Amino acid sequence: MFNVKPGGEIEAIKWGKDNFLPDTSIIVLDEGSESLYLWHGIQQGLVARRTALRQAESLKGHGYTVGKSIIGRDIKQIKEMDGRKIGKVPEDSALNEELQALLDMKFRELDNFIVTFEAGAVKPVAATQKGKVEPKVEAKPAPIPAPAVSKPIEPVKSVEPKKVVSPAKSVETASEYEEAGSLPSIKPESKPAPSIHVSKTSLTTDAKVGFVFSGILEHFEDIWISKKKDRSYSVEMMDGPICTFSIKEGSKLNFTANSFSGIDTKVKTAIQKKFIELSKLLV
Repeated sequence: MFNVKPGGEIEAIKWGKDNFLPDTSIIVLDEGSESLYLWHGIQQGLVARRTALRQAESLKGHGYTVGKSIIGRDIKQIKEMDGRKIGKVPEDSALNEELQALLDMKFRELDNFIVTFEAGAVKPVAATQKGKVEPKVEAKPAPIPAPAVSKPIEPVKSVEPKKVVSPAKSVETASEYEEAGSLPSIKPESKPAPSIHVSKTSLTTDAKVGFVFSGILEHFEDIWISKKKDRSYSVEMMDGPICTFSIKEGSKLNFTANSFSGIDTKVKTAIQKKFIELSKLLV
């Protein structure tokens, strides 16, 4: 278990639920499920969450070195969850339940803040008598080469060179580049350029999405925009989320119920007015 400090440095900490505070980002490296859990407290802003995510990606790629061993070399995925979305967003809620189940398991403490669980729960971490963690080395059987089959060597037959008889009328050897007539000109076949068809509905939708971002940028200098697989958009500022909206049929934007709830009401109204004014340009 690791705590991500405000400056981006991570430190290994003692295993326990007491570390999960509103102003912390905690990383749990689980070799059993080959997963890395990244949990953000409800008070963690955009910069703190992005910094913690970079550290989690570094751990996923390189693991954590303890003595001569590397913990987490086989981590396959990062499971990130936001404390503000737990209980509201199904994905974050499901990941939190999975993490809580891991934290509730019986464990035994080893050196260097490493814990091991009951047999069958996760992959055990082997430890030496001195308490140092040593990687488990499995011997792989050497491949058995296929038997070589020798073939009889056939004698080389001598081949007499063929005599070249030049035509009677020609005394000098003719060049292959000498032609009696001029070569026919080859003109490249002209193909019409492919026509690109852009749907008017698609352009209208893209314009409306841009109008939302334009209205928000008039009040916030730095924002984070993420596009989901279901074509929904999430916009965040330094201190937290701003809005989340999806696109329905007919290029209509559908905002979630908690959109703009964390910002000033006047700012929300100003963003809406800006969106309406820009949308009039599409008429």
